[in-house]
Amino acid sequence: MVNFFKKKVWDKPFSEKVARRVRRIPTNDLMVWADQTVYEIGKLISIYERHRTEVALKELLDATEALHAVVNELNTRTNINI
Repeated sequence: MVNFFKKKVWDKPFSEKVARRVRRIPTNDLMVWADQTVYEIGKLISIYERHRTEVALKELLDATEALHAVVNELNTRTNINI
């Protein structure tokens, strides 16, 4: 018997929660979000280089996951499969 309610395995390096949030962003705003995230990643790298704390590293990881999710969504919407 086929189970139609079986949840698909999540194989992305970012969480489903992040992916759901990014799906709500209008297509025109995705590049703005990507640009802001890249800026934030740069700041977080500088903070981590100075302080080497777990909090800074966790924030850096979260920001990079968000950037990956934004770029993945942009790729999905533009149908350009590289």
